[in-house]
Amino acid sequence: MSGAAVDVHKAIHAAAGEMAEWLCSVPEWDVHPVNASGSVSAHFGPTILSEHDCVLHYVRFLVGQGVPWEHMHQELSPGQWMYRAEPKRGRPKRIDLALVSPERLQAAGLPVDPGEFALDAVIEFALASNYWQHGTGYPGAVLTKVQDDIAKSGEYLSSGLAERAYVIVVEECDHAFPSSLVDDAAERHAVDVLILRR
Repeated sequence: MSGAAVDVHKAIHAAAGEMAEWLCSVPEWDVHPVNASGSVSAHFGPTILSEHDCVLHYVRFLVGQGVPWEHMHQELSPGQWMYRAEPKRGRPKRIDLALVSPERLQAAGLPVDPGEFALDAVIEFALASNYWQHGTGYPGAVLTKVQDDIAKSGEYLSSGLAERAYVIVVEECDHAFPSSLVDDAAERHAVDVLILRR
C-alpha cells in the first residue's frame, strides 16, 4: 500500500501459504451432510461453509502479515460511488476483497474517472468444494467460476481500477484444473492465481 511498510504482494502470497497449511488441519465431516432429496451437499467440513468463509479466514492470515484491517473491504461495488459512469464499459463488478488505505481513499477526491484512482489490490475467491464427490453437481462448474473470476479481476487491471489482481482458489479436493490455468491467467490477464490445496 502506498506509504505503508507492508509489501502487499508479498503479504498476499505469504497469507495464502499460511492458509494452505491451515487448511490441511481443518476437519472433515464425520458424516457428510446431504439434503433429503440428495440434490444439495455440504462442503468438505464444518469450518468452511461458504465462499465467504474463505474470505473471512484468509483475512485473518493477511492481518498476520501486517496488512491493517482498515485497508480491507469485502464485497466492494466501486461503480456505485467511487468512479464516474462509463456508458461503454458499464459499472465495474463487485469484488470479493479490495485492499486500499483509508488515507488514499480520503485524498482521492472521489468520485473520479476510471483509471484516475487504482485500488492497491483486488482479490476474488473461489471455493472448489468436494460436494460433487457426494453425488451433487460436477467439478466443471468450479473451473468456469474460476475463469470468470480471472476475467473479472483482469478487467480491474485493464481499466486502471487496481494495481494488482488475484484469484484465490480454495481446493477441497483435486479438481484436475488444467496445468496451464495459472500461467494463462498471468499471461492473458496479468492476474495471479493462487490455488490453496488441502
